[in-house]
Amino acid sequence: MAPAENGAMSKFARAVSVLELFSDQVTLLTAEDIAARLQWSRPTAFRYVAELCKAGFLAKYDSRYALGARITTLDYRIRESDPLLRLARPVMQQLSDELALTCVLCRMYNDEVVAVHQEIAPAMRGDEIYGRGRPLPLFRGAASKIMLAHMPAARLRRLYERHVDQPDLQQIAGDWSGFRGYYQRVRAMGFYVSRQEVSLATAGIAAPIELTHVGLAGVLAVVLPVTRLDILNPEGIGRLVLARAADIGRHFEKLHSAA
Repeated sequence: MAPAENGAMSKFARAVSVLELFSDQVTLLTAEDIAARLQWSRPTAFRYVAELCKAGFLAKYDSRYALGARITTLDYRIRESDPLLRLARPVMQQLSDELALTCVLCRMYNDEVVAVHQEIAPAMRGDEIYGRGRPLPLFRGAASKIMLAHMPAARLRRLYERHVDQPDLQQIAGDWSGFRGYYQRVRAMGFYVSRQEVSLATAGIAAPIELTHVGLAGVLAVVLPVTRLDILNPEGIGRLVLARAADIGRHFEKLHSAA
C-alpha cells in the first residue's frame, strides 16, 4: 500500500476513534475531553472535531460535542440497502407473529455482537430487549454464543487472547482448550438456548445464518420471557429458528446468484 494510502487510513481510524467515545453514558464531550481520552494534543483534537462537525458526524452544543445527524442518515440508508436485512425482515416478521415473540437479527463488528434489527411482539413491548445498534455481551446470550461458535478457530483464538481476563470468559473455561471445546459443542447443537444470560427476565434461542461462499453472515434469534421458556418447548422453537435462518441464507444466495 502506498504511503499516502497509509496516511488516509490512519486519518480515518482517528476519526472513527473520536466517534467511538460516545455512548448512552457519554453523550457530550469537549475537545479537551477528546484529547485527554485519546491521548492526543489539543490542536489535533480540535482539528478532528472541526472536520467531523463539517461532515455532519458531530454536532456542536456551545463548547461541547455530540454525535451528529449524518449518522442517522447513514443508519437509514443501511436499513434500506442492506441485502441481508431486506431479506431477513419479512421472515422475522412472520416468525415473530407466529410465535408471539420478539425476533432479532445480529451481526458482528470487530469484537462486538450487535443487534441490527428487531421485530417486537406486541405482548413483549416494554420488556428489556436490546435495540438496534446496541452491543450484546460478548460471552453471554444465545446470539453471541452462536456467533462465536461459527468463528474460524484462528480468529476465536485471537479473541480469547484479547479478552482472557474478562470474568464472563473465565466462567466459560479456564484455558484456550476448554474455551474452544465449549464453542465446538455449541456449534454442534445447531442452535443455542440461553436462560437469563443477558437479563434475569429473558431467555434467548439463536441459530446461524450461513452462506456457502461467505460462512456466517449473521445470527437469527428470538427473545422471550424466561417464565415462558419451558412452556413453549425450547427445542421445537430452536429447530424452527434454525429452519428460518436457513431460509434467509437460501433466499440470499438465490437472489445473488441470479444477479
